[in-house]
Amino acid sequence: MKKGRLGMGEQEDTERVRDWIARLEAFASALDEIEGEGAIDFCDNVCDAWQGIVTSSTPSKTSPAVLIALEPLIALMKVMTTATMDWADTPDVRDRLTRNDVQRLAKDALDDILHGYQRWSSEGIPSPDQIQQRISTVEAEMNEAQAIVATRNADFEEQDAAAEADPYGAILGYHDPNLDAKVIFTKVSSFTEQENERYQDAFGRLRRMIDSELFRHISDEHDVLCDLLMGIVRDLQDNTFSITDEDAMDERRRKLRSALISFTSALQIHEDQTVRAARNTFGRNTPEVKAVQALFNDLKSTSFEYRWLAELRDALQHGDINAFNYDFTAQMHGEPAVNVYMDRQYMLEFTREARKKPWLNRSQLEAMTSDPSVIDMIKAIQPQMGDLQDELDKIIYPHVADDVATIRQLIGRFNGRRGMYCLQTGPGFTRRLGIPPFTRLAPRVLHFADTYQIGSG
Repeated sequence: MKKGRLGMGEQEDTERVRDWIARLEAFASALDEIEGEGAIDFCDNVCDAWQGIVTSSTPSKTSPAVLIALEPLIALMKVMTTATMDWADTPDVRDRLTRNDVQRLAKDALDDILHGYQRWSSEGIPSPDQIQQRISTVEAEMNEAQAIVATRNADFEEQDAAAEADPYGAILGYHDPNLDAKVIFTKVSSFTEQENERYQDAFGRLRRMIDSELFRHISDEHDVLCDLLMGIVRDLQDNTFSITDEDAMDERRRKLRSALISFTSALQIHEDQTVRAARNTFGRNTPEVKAVQALFNDLKSTSFEYRWLAELRDALQHGDINAFNYDFTAQMHGEPAVNVYMDRQYMLEFTREARKKPWLNRSQLEAMTSDPSVIDMIKAIQPQMGDLQDELDKIIYPHVADDVATIRQLIGRFNGRRGMYCLQTGPGFTRRLGIPPFTRLAPRVLHFADTYQIGSG
């Protein structure tokens, strides 16, 4: 401030200026303490922090200190505008301003302002007219900054509205060697809601038919049982345990029992849920449901292995958890032998009152002279289950050719472009919404549709 005798009003202004310069210096030196990992979050927080200081004790509009309150705020708002426009105009997140970048911009802006205020000590504080002129400049710059952001937000809202009106379509994910991004997504075609529903339904039916999840569950549990048996054989070969070791034998017997329960349960799950799926699709007591039930009943009537493995499940779950025998043989010469047997005498006793299951044909089991091998029974039903599934698919998926034609049409919507095929399921591909929600189209289903011979089903 200029030296000389100061009036009371000038003395108060001088003290306010010094106080606000001290506040601004402290604020500028403490930017590291402002929260916000991203550039825009930091800008929001730093503007709010300084505005909080200003509103707590705003200087009079006639005091030069009001410039120290307002000019830093507009400087910080300009940094905020820079960060916002950078976010809007820079597609690759790796090229956008970081928190450190905008913090440095804010620090430089505040330091420049402070340097100007510090010159007041030698050049004198602004006159009332100069103060009002600079306040007007601040207001104009603030309005300009707000207008820039408002215009860009209006553009964003227009883009979002257009995306909301176009929420369905074909999305292609692909790789561009000229870009670092692993996958780039682009929309190649738009669908109506009806088209999207038709594609989704057809794809879902084909996927369920191809995957045959209930059937594959049986296969998976069979693999677990086989792996366990092979593991026991390897242990016997490697002398990992001795058949005289009761604890080791009990452990392997327990694991075999669990695997056997899981496998036989998978057979029952396959039947129960297949019938339920048919009811959900066609309705109760429909010809289709009756045809599905007839296929399972026929298999029980014709396959000794299938019906008694199913009954073994009931015995293991509701009768005796040890309704089977096992044989671990460590041979001096040749391969060790491991087998699992259904306890014939127990099963005959367990089914003595099974009058509602005439298809069990207990006399067939009674006529046997030894316990049947569960492993041999499982091997025998594998081709039977495959044939059963083929017949079930014909009933449950009677319109395969139509669904194939629909998916071929869907494939055509990608215009022959190679990459990851997806269905868009919501609005997106705007700056604010980002990549829209989507479901990936499994290549195995697309390949099936592309290679399916019409008339072969």
